[in-house]
Amino acid sequence: MDIDFAFICDYAELGTKINALGIGFDTIHAQQVPATHPHFYLVAQIRASVAEVGDKAIEIRLIDADGVDVIPAINGTFNIPRPPPGATESLGRILVALNNVQFPRFTQYSLHVVIQGREMVRIPLRVMQPPATA
Repeated sequence: MDIDFAFICDYAELGTKINALGIGFDTIHAQQVPATHPHFYLVAQIRASVAEVGDKAIEIRLIDADGVDVIPAINGTFNIPRPPPGATESLGRILVALNNVQFPRFTQYSLHVVIQGREMVRIPLRVMQPPATA
């Protein structure tokens, strides 16, 4: 299994393809902490060989710079479907809405996607005060 792409965005929905808005931000500006961000989405696409199809255990963690979980780990399963006849690989898509996440301090955070016990991707996210205006 390999990651084709992974990002956070303002909004996403999954159909026959992924539709996403506000792709790829890495900073949340807040006047003070704790700061609650109303919603954002984690999107990832996994490419797998025909031998890797089926249900996979997944864990998603949002941790701070000290390795402390900001929210409880999200655990579940997702399915990599069997590819169409003649194809040797398939895609698994992950879309997770994160709502009302409270960030306790200004620091670096990261979202981790772990599949079958293997970290597939880490997406950095920082919370900081807005830049001073001139």
